[in-house]
Amino acid sequence: MAENAIAQIETKLAVPLTFQPTNQVLHYDATGFENLRWGEPVIAETRFGPQIGWVRRTPFQVPKTEIVTYRLIRRADAEDIRRYYQLRDKARRDMEFVRQKVREHDLPMRLLEAEYPLDENQLVVYFAAEGRVDFRALVADLKRCFPKRVMLFQIGARDAIRTIGAIGPCGRPSCCSLFLRRFESVTMKMAKEQLLDLNPSRLLGACGKLKCCLRYEHELYCEALRCMPKIGQWVQTPKGRGQVTDLNVLLMKVTVALEDGGYSVWHVSELIVENSCSCNLIQQNGNDDQSSNSEETGK
Repeated sequence: MAENAIAQIETKLAVPLTFQPTNQVLHYDATGFENLRWGEPVIAETRFGPQIGWVRRTPFQVPKTEIVTYRLIRRADAEDIRRYYQLRDKARRDMEFVRQKVREHDLPMRLLEAEYPLDENQLVVYFAAEGRVDFRALVADLKRCFPKRVMLFQIGARDAIRTIGAIGPCGRPSCCSLFLRRFESVTMKMAKEQLLDLNPSRLLGACGKLKCCLRYEHELYCEALRCMPKIGQWVQTPKGRGQVTDLNVLLMKVTVALEDGGYSVWHVSELIVENSCSCNLIQQNGNDDQSSNSEETGK
């Protein structure tokens, strides 16, 4: 166990490469390639053969355990780039032949993308399916009538959206296809702690899973909520005493039902929380001296 702990601490210079069409990012040992620049194409070994990857950022230190065992071969030149795009177009044409065979075998597979490695030794086809698919008959058929070896590679729902791209409910491209490179677990508890409506139709992304933004925005919401009163708590407002009925975490505003009737919305800095040890965002009469009013508490 001690050796594993030391291995986690040890770092090494690595360069992250992104590979099409899946937008996967892998960290390679940057020894001998220390001066790589962002966006530069590099030929690297992959599990399917040599392929072109694009540098995501200049080399930096990462834990040794995050570095893949494959190696960088060399920088790509103009001829390599030309061949890469030729093979990409050919892979998409050949995928249509595979799609036709999938229909003939009536398999529940949704073909997403295909690629040839630079040595063109096999066609890699990525597909999505609800569960395990028995495609042995399909592989045997392709082996008889297709000149190249075909590898069928099933990917999960989130990887599928990252591969083909999608528009999120916010109207922007999905985070996974735009910038998110590592999928982490997302739970319904995070939605509850962010005071979101627990309607599944509003919490699910295009992949049918909980939205990834629930995960990477979670810490921001938790930090902000520590500085806000809780729903149901009594507060003093410039218009009198009232009870908190709603919170707008991003704007740091609080909706208060006034004791004398009616509702009003106030910034958290304009309120005095009764019987609270809330962190000091409370200001009175424009007084910026907060130290006398500040006590630390949990949520």
